[in-house]
Amino acid sequence: MVANNGNHEGLFRAAFMQSGSPVPVADIESGQVYYNNIVANSGCSKAPDTLECLRTVDYKVLKAAVNSTSAQFRNYLKTVFLAPGTPDSDIDGILQHYTDDVTQGSPFGTSLLNAVTPQYKRIAAFMGDGVFQAPRRFFLDHLSAKQDSWAFLSKRLKGTVFIGSENALQAHGTDLANVYSIGGIGGMADYLIRFATNLDPNAASGLQWPKYDTKTRKLLTFNDNLLKRQTITVDDYRTAPMKFLTNVTLRHPI
Repeated sequence: MVANNGNHEGLFRAAFMQSGSPVPVADIESGQVYYNNIVANSGCSKAPDTLECLRTVDYKVLKAAVNSTSAQFRNYLKTVFLAPGTPDSDIDGILQHYTDDVTQGSPFGTSLLNAVTPQYKRIAAFMGDGVFQAPRRFFLDHLSAKQDSWAFLSKRLKGTVFIGSENALQAHGTDLANVYSIGGIGGMADYLIRFATNLDPNAASGLQWPKYDTKTRKLLTFNDNLLKRQTITVDDYRTAPMKFLTNVTLRHPI
């Protein structure tokens, strides 16, 4: 949809996308620094086979390798996640938009819950917006005026308990339950079938999924509320942080 100047040469007629949108990236070799960081912090740097070493690392050691303080999170942004040469002002801006206040972190709207580590919800908010939400909004900002587009948001499964913890998470992939009716929840399958068949997700009756445009920014939203499983909401959350992140990654592709 974005490669080849938008000319897909007849490969497809439409797309139904989950897990965000295209992310500004550098060469694939730029990702090596992420792996090297985990290897070093896990004590595997001197191993003849670093990947095999990581497979045998004790969970507590690996967990400590990914935990961080505020200073370490800043250092991670500067030396690992963001492109070399990203100015300190951009890094400081990210830290200001994504604070260490756990009540403002992801999963959003869960107050003090889910704070697995002091920086966990902060990093989850940053990564979720930087890799999924901000690119999706940027993509729609530029695409929706050129062709029919619809967008959705899943707020379900925030109470899902993960193994070995009393905390909850809204992990990457949990929105797939809406399509496949995993765990007794669903609601997306009919929209998807109609879209694949008619290039329009809506039926003659029932909740109408509005087209996305930059004036109304309407989303089909999936909720845990048993009385309002699907609602129409507005895509206006975290506008300033996402805009800032988008501009940083466009200037300095990750």
